[in-house]
Amino acid sequence: MHHKFLGFMAAFILLLILGACAPADLDFTPTPIPTEIPTATPTIDAQAAAQPSAEATEIVSTERAALDMLIAAIPGRINAGAIQWNRTRDPVFYQEVANGVTGRLAFSEAGGGASEITFGIFATPDDALAYYNEVLGRLRTLENAETRDNFSLPNAFGGGTYGSDAIFARDVLFVRVSVPRFSSTAGNPLIGYSRELFRIIDTVMPPPA
Repeated sequence: MHHKFLGFMAAFILLLILGACAPADLDFTPTPIPTEIPTATPTIDAQAAAQPSAEATEIVSTERAALDMLIAAIPGRINAGAIQWNRTRDPVFYQEVANGVTGRLAFSEAGGGASEITFGIFATPDDALAYYNEVLGRLRTLENAETRDNFSLPNAFGGGTYGSDAIFARDVLFVRVSVPRFSSTAGNPLIGYSRELFRIIDTVMPPPA
């Protein structure tokens, strides 16, 4: 019993010594362990909203397929009367627009002229007509546009300081023939150009009966 008491007293004295030697400003308060802040998990509805609808994807892919077929039919050279327009090496510029898609091709001719042809394929004829009217309203070359009865209607032909343009809407198809640079001594480039272009278009997309 005496040995147990001495052992207890020795342990007690050791604890007192350690306590006396500890720094006065030592903080024995346990530091809380940080917990992870919960983050919101997107709901199924939110995830679905971030994905395009199957209907919208189908419209774009269907119109793009028809557009690619039309562009593939355009030859590398278009004979527009005395002028020969040659396709440049510039890639086709595609752009998604309201309820449709457009593709723009670049051409040049030996006299230094430059031109662009833009095709648009839309989900409905009303969509194509809406895009036609939007382009008609924003192009400065068409501010005083004229309609030509020997082409499909509606159409608009115009020109000025910024070159010349002709636009057309036929069923779900939109066409723009743009000639920003051309020798004025060679006459109006739009008539023969547009006539030959529609001859090519009709082999792929015949006009509605």
